[in-house]
Amino acid sequence: MKRLIDFSSRFRILKGGKISLVVSAMLTSASLLQAAPSGGVVTSGDASISQSANVTNIHQNTQKASINWQKFNIANHETVNFKQPNSSAITLNRVIGNEKSVINGALNANGQVWILNSNGVLFGKNAS
Repeated sequence: MKRLIDFSSRFRILKGGKISLVVSAMLTSASLLQAAPSGGVVTSGDASISQSANVTNIHQNTQKASINWQKFNIANHETVNFKQPNSSAITLNRVIGNEKSVINGALNANGQVWILNSNGVLFGKNAS
């Protein structure tokens, strides 16, 4: 005897696959809420990374530093500050995750900051 299971009370599938569109939209909006750079690991030089609320601070103690990031995004309400030894200091930021970097917020530095992402780097019209 074949038993039929009724899932209608648990799931509501809309025509045209709209359930997957809703789930995708929810995941996208959740990731945008937490857009700050994440997964930073200093690979060369001397630097430290700290985050508090919507602000990420990178304190660099050497002229050159390299940091690998899982993602490097800055939402329009976020700020990333690079505090470097002087104006000729440089920080190379490699994004090793699978998504492009979207910069819509503020990135401040007193030296050079390079962002290297093979998936792309997009600066929005409100980026500063």
